[in-house]
Amino acid sequence: MRLVSLQVGEIKDYGKFKSAFIKDIYLQNAFMNTLGLSENEIANTKNHGGVFKAIFANATSNYKLWEEFLDKKLRYGAMGENLSLSGLDEMSVCVGDIHRLGEVVLQVSEPRSPCVKISKVHQKNDFCAKIFESGLSGWYYRVLKEGKCSVNASLEITQKHPAKLSIMDLNRLFYKPSAFLKQNSNLKEKIEQVKDILSEEWQKSIVLRLKNQYDMSYMRNL
Repeated sequence: MRLVSLQVGEIKDYGKFKSAFIKDIYLQNAFMNTLGLSENEIANTKNHGGVFKAIFANATSNYKLWEEFLDKKLRYGAMGENLSLSGLDEMSVCVGDIHRLGEVVLQVSEPRSPCVKISKVHQKNDFCAKIFESGLSGWYYRVLKEGKCSVNASLEITQKHPAKLSIMDLNRLFYKPSAFLKQNSNLKEKIEQVKDILSEEWQKSIVLRLKNQYDMSYMRNL
């Protein structure tokens, strides 16, 4: 498990909207603080950034699927991630897991909810919906210990959370809550075990989704 690529984004004007979604400024090393990478720009500070969304990571293994779906070659950072990681994915990464990367200690905080700007930036109307369907969303970290990290640094899993609630579990729950709960009767118990780690926003979203009251329109085709 290692950091294959490290990148930040700058705000770009796309005409009808502005976004720093594409991370195309590549770094060899960087300092991470509790709010993320200082070089990283954020256009929409209401829905992005903050302690629970300090660092966004994606699995390098996801890129093959997205290149096939978009029918184009993608550079790391094209999915909006700061960290492109090998040896990890949404099935193995769990909420509350603690990872060490160089000097930095990170805790997995929540999945990334697909944003409509993904479809807009890549000019593929159903891209956001495809990410939602696949569950290959990537995940956010919060920074427990600030420090430096470098490309090719090994990632060490220093602690696995006992709940073992994977990023994919939460994504499956959002996709088809009734069916997934029937297959995973202990899921609510797992969520309860990590509620102090999940952001208040995510906790509210889970409650609304289980009641079929969550606004899913932003995840559907544009």
